[in-house]
Amino acid sequence: MKTKVSILLSIVMMLGMAASVQAADKSVMARPTRANVSINGQAMNQMDAYNIGGSNYFKLRDVAMALKGTKSSFDVTVDAASNAIRVQTGQAYTPIGGELEPAKKSTQSGKAAERQAIPTSSKVYVDGKEIQLTAYNIGGSNYFQLRELGEQLHVPVLWRALSSSIHIITQPEMAIRSIEGVTQPRTTNDYNYGNWFEPATRYLFQKDGQPNLLQLDSDKQKIHIQQFNKDYTVAGNKTLTMELPKFGGFHQGQDGNYYLVFGQDNMEESSTKAVYRIVKYNASWDKLGQVDVSDVYVSEPFRSGNVTMDSANGKLVVQSTRLRYKTAKDGLRHQSNMTFTIDMAAMKVLSKSGQFPSNHVSHSFATYVRIDGDRIVYADHGDAYPRSIILQVEQDGKITKKIDLIKIPGEIGDNYTGAYLGGLEVSASSYLAIGANSTTGSQDGKGKNVFLSVVPKNAQDRSSIKPIWLTQHRSEAGVFIRDTYISKINDNKFVLLWTESSRLGEGMKYAVVDGQGTMLKQPTYLGGVPSPGNMMPLVQDQSITWYYANPMAGQITSKPSAIEWYTLRVE
Repeated sequence: MKTKVSILLSIVMMLGMAASVQAADKSVMARPTRANVSINGQAMNQMDAYNIGGSNYFKLRDVAMALKGTKSSFDVTVDAASNAIRVQTGQAYTPIGGELEPAKKSTQSGKAAERQAIPTSSKVYVDGKEIQLTAYNIGGSNYFQLRELGEQLHVPVLWRALSSSIHIITQPEMAIRSIEGVTQPRTTNDYNYGNWFEPATRYLFQKDGQPNLLQLDSDKQKIHIQQFNKDYTVAGNKTLTMELPKFGGFHQGQDGNYYLVFGQDNMEESSTKAVYRIVKYNASWDKLGQVDVSDVYVSEPFRSGNVTMDSANGKLVVQSTRLRYKTAKDGLRHQSNMTFTIDMAAMKVLSKSGQFPSNHVSHSFATYVRIDGDRIVYADHGDAYPRSIILQVEQDGKITKKIDLIKIPGEIGDNYTGAYLGGLEVSASSYLAIGANSTTGSQDGKGKNVFLSVVPKNAQDRSSIKPIWLTQHRSEAGVFIRDTYISKINDNKFVLLWTESSRLGEGMKYAVVDGQGTMLKQPTYLGGVPSPGNMMPLVQDQSITWYYANPMAGQITSKPSAIEWYTLRVE
């Protein structure tokens, strides 16, 4: 279906402009088309739609009925005397009967039949003003070209070819744009955090005020960087070769340079083999230098966990996970966290983990690092030593603070914890960590809630620290929460984002807190908005941006398709 529908009848309601319907030169045959439509994530019954010349046309009253009760609702009246259709935005729609009924089927074929579409010259008034639209009268009802409407009125109506579906999102705090023909080697449905997390393969960052996207290709042989204009159209492309077989992560340094971390297995347990390589590039992606890391008790880098980095004061800190060498005691290779620091100017190793570093967590299934002045702050999801979500602070090369944020019941070393750790940030006064767990500590897997742990910088233990529960779902509700994010707008404003799934469907929510965890914006539902996946949203001024892509074939592909950009504006 050629339709890149932009369901814009939702638009009619959002404009304060007027419209006069342009009549086509002659009548045509309209072909019935299947239109799977969702509004704010809720599937609608198949709406009566016709395809004319490759574009989808929808009944105005069907769209009004579908949007009734949303923030984009509008009412429709017909003035027969003046041959005019009047739309009043911000008003509840008044049904007249027959809305959202399926198209009539042929008595012979049992399928909806083609029908004659007559160009209509009716005028359309929106809030008393008029704009021009292409429309047809089919069976006594007016049908509008949604794609044309969308382009003209800038309403986010999304066509997803893989599922042959139309998605309308009426969230006023969201700016949404769909760009077609953008090659995407990876799907964004990649948040794989079961018992443990995994390294991200996609990163959004800014260069000269424009968004850039770095991602590992599907066969893990090359790294692609796409530059976008401010309107998210493609401005350029760059391809890099892998330095070692495994990709760990990307960091935009405080010095303006880019840093990529690579790795390779070391099952032979060589103390001289480069297990990690950090490569420095300038802003044009010219290679400036590299440094290898060896002799760190690593047989497999990036094992069963993610990779995070931070930089300040000329120092790059890399925090990840690893599979260590076999131990003499049990002959097994055990998993734990891994830290090393790099002098960014000289590209030299400043420090690196040994077998049991001072910030040791085993197993560490998700790990985060942030620099706070002369301190390095770590947060880990552990299942054994310790069995908790733990925050640690390092100063002058020594761990000065260890605080269990969430204690996890169960046997030491049982990989299943039922908990997730989604991020760590630093405010002027506190450390903030977000994740998901059962409020009761239950491990039955039936219900999860989002927690925010706020740790004052002067706290010495967990006695004064309690998680702030952003959701209050009961276990029997069966709500599942896994992907959680925290984005720092400034030292005193943080956006919290998460996805909730249940038998009723899936949707995102967000909240805004200050640096002490005080709620600035209560949890708000963003129906129909997809998750960023395994990628941190891009902070741009008072907003965060991410994107959605699901390649045409349903699998990873380089075939050009559509990419949907989502920007959440924060008050």
